Amino acid sequence: MSILLGLLHDPEAFASESELRHLSLSTERFATATGKVYMSGRLAMCVQPYISHERSAMDAGPSADIRGNILGFDGRLDNYQELARELGINSVDRSDSEIVLAAFEHWGENCFQRFTGDWAMALWSTRDQRLFLARDHAGSRTLYYQQLPHRVLWSTYLEPFLSAEGDVRLSEPYAASYLAHLPIGDLTPYEGIFSVLPGQSIAFGHRGMIRRTHWNPVTTGTTRYKHDAEYEEHFLALFGQAVTRRTGPGAPILAQLSGGMDSTSIVCMSDCLRRAADPHAEILDTLSYFDDSEASLNERPYFTLTEARRGKAGIHINNAFSQRTFDPPYVDDGVYRVPGADSFSVTQERKLFRLVSQKGYRSLLSGIGGDEVMGGVPNPLPELADHLVSGDLRRLISQSLRWSLVDRNPIIFTLCETALYTHRLYLQRNSPSRKLPPWMSFRLRRHVQDSVGPRGMTHRRLGVAPHCLVNASTWSSVLEGLPHAIPQVLFRPEYLYPMLDKDLVNYLFSIPREQLLRPGRRRSLMRRSLRSIVPPEILERRRKAYQLRAPLNAIGQAYHKLQHVLESSEIGRRGLVDVTALLDELKRTAAGSAEWYQPLLRTIAYELWLKASDCQESLLRP
Repeated sequence: MSILLGLLHDPEAFASESELRHLSLSTERFATATGKVYMSGRLAMCVQPYISHERSAMDAGPSADIRGNILGFDGRLDNYQELARELGINSVDRSDSEIVLAAFEHWGENCFQRFTGDWAMALWSTRDQRLFLARDHAGSRTLYYQQLPHRVLWSTYLEPFLSAEGDVRLSEPYAASYLAHLPIGDLTPYEGIFSVLPGQSIAFGHRGMIRRTHWNPVTTGTTRYKHDAEYEEHFLALFGQAVTRRTGPGAPILAQLSGGMDSTSIVCMSDCLRRAADPHAEILDTLSYFDDSEASLNERPYFTLTEARRGKAGIHINNAFSQRTFDPPYVDDGVYRVPGADSFSVTQERKLFRLVSQKGYRSLLSGIGGDEVMGGVPNPLPELADHLVSGDLRRLISQSLRWSLVDRNPIIFTLCETALYTHRLYLQRNSPSRKLPPWMSFRLRRHVQDSVGPRGMTHRRLGVAPHCLVNASTWSSVLEGLPHAIPQVLFRPEYLYPMLDKDLVNYLFSIPREQLLRPGRRRSLMRRSLRSIVPPEILERRRKAYQLRAPLNAIGQAYHKLQHVLESSEIGRRGLVDVTALLDELKRTAAGSAEWYQPLLRTIAYELWLKASDCQESLLRP
């Protein structure tokens, strides 16, 4: 992903090229070519290119149009031909940046909702004297900003903010959300530095900062067909398009291949499309992680089965949780800017870095998101709640009976569950209702409590179908865990997510839920559609095992080390946690209690990150 970087000063001030050059030093090693700078009065903009696909070579720096609008663009416009036709321009020799500028001139800031693809951008409007920062619907590219009294700084990566003048302090709201294993939203680990949210644009101008949403997962339209075959045909076309968009000409792509349905479907679909065009076409290289330490977690039998079918072995890396060291992630080449790594992560990153350096891979194809958007979770309640809210009692009774037979529950139990579930959807607090970890300090608890909204039916939920509310919640949880948001130090590949393709997601969120999930048959549409493409052993595989035993064993084995780490912890010194309560819970978890193991792992990761950051750079002020 290309690196966007820029400064916008107050109208009476002038931007300094030397200041911008200084900030860009921290990220230039991640670029594939020398960055280019645009300077104009109070605006300074830099693009450090990361050339991964064929058309990205056309966007090697900031672009300008005849009206003085300036654009820094990172990503890929999948509908550039359609946009060019609407705008009356030739798409062959026009870069994505030029098409975006033409779209902005024609539609103004409404243009963002028309873009399909993986992108982030910074756009300066000379006429309005406004700066727009925007990300695509899924946030497949990171984009951060910092608004200071006399300037706005933005960047694809966090490094430039930390190399700027001034102290960098920890964000306690972020720490509270991270330690409690709650959604992060637009927060970063650093006070005053925020992320542009997926599907949003932010405008900085004389009226201050204004946010606008250009896409959200609550669909307004519905797609209805008479027969299952029509749904399957439409799905296959969109899924093939999503894969094709992300595997076109350019630098070599490395596809992640687990033993699950999502990554396997992507790889098999890519093979099918390429060999249909040319029986001798080169197919994708794959990367698979395995864990032989626990039979229920071992993916090796499944991804090797797929490799045998496609006739090409991939790269295999042992990623067993038992190898976690719980030592700080010290790296000579830099500092992790967000928590989540330990020294084992560094070892794994070095292995991957050597592999990609040898073959020139610049992109990783990921199957993340499929389970959530395609009915992988066997929960009938959103569908049943739809029938309840719409007043379709006949359908409610018939579907409840079918699910009751599968789940072996009395139908009255299913109906009561549906009523309670619907009540919770429309009448609930706006923040998570679960308990907070007992070791969190009062200060951090206040940050969580401050985000609690009043109980009652919110206006944004009125008139919205239950399954749409569930889609929105599920979508947010998917975006919170995307790997590109946890940048590595040595190698920062461009992550590609076919399952999160805008056209595909719009379709999946608009069709009847019973197409995705049926009694006793999760992922119904996906399984029906791909039965001739994906090995049946993968399609008919039960859900992957939930990883619980391995983390608990790892904590138990490292108990004395972790006890020592937390007794003299940075998070304790800074007053973020009650160390006594934390040590008590560590002891319980090491003995096999799973109640708080996920927030505990988060707390340990945050502590290791603080230790490494404080040791390598004097950045984080108490």
